[in-house]
Formats: sequence, C-alpha cells, structure tokens
Amino acid sequence: MTINGIVSALLVGILVGTLGRLILPGRQSIGAIATVAVGIGSALLGTWVARYFGVEDKAPASFNWEAAGWHFTWSWAEFGVQVLVAVVGIAIAAALTNTMISDEGRERARERRMRNKT
Repeated sequence: MTINGIVSALLVGILVGTLGRLILPGRQSIGAIATVAVGIGSALLGTWVARYFGVEDKAPASFNWEAAGWHFTWSWAEFGVQVLVAVVGIAIAAALTNTMISDEGRERARERRMRNKT
C-alpha cells in the first residue's frame, strides 16, 4: 500500500466514522479515537462488502486536481455501504462500552457530585 493509499484510508475512515456516529440516534459513549478506529475498520470492511456484492463501481464520481496531478475516483454506492457498516460498528462499540462496570462508575460519580453539593 502506498503513502497515498494509507492517507486516503485514514481520511475516509475519519469521515466514515464521523458520519456513522452522526447517523446513529442517541448518545454514544465512545471517544474520538474509538470513532476513528471504527471508521477505518468500517471503510475497509465496507470496501470488501461492496466488492463482494459488486456495487463498488456503481454511481462513480471523479475529482481531478490538475495542479497537483491528482486524479481521485470513488463510488457513492461503496461509500454508502461503508457508512452503513460504520453505523453498525459504532452501535456495537457503544453497546460494548455501556457495560455494568461503566454504568456503576457513572453512578458512583453521580453520587459523589450529589454529596459534594450538600
């Protein structure tokens, strides 16, 4: 994988993770690093799923930046699959972080705040 491939995977992963988190309703208790990690994983898995079902070349779009000699092509259908995979990944990550341990920690913190107010 080239440097351009790695950088584009990171950027698409950040975008996919952020969109997945925005689309998922409710509050997610995961951090930014977990969102980016889920986004990168979702971008890779979404690409594989799109290629498996043969939708990676549907709805193509192209961006040419002649000044830098760049030609960037992507598929809206593949991007949609990546975002759907990210929504599922964010939901799983949020469910894993809402365990009894994290709920107990929040409850203890709430009790401490209430004691400090009085």
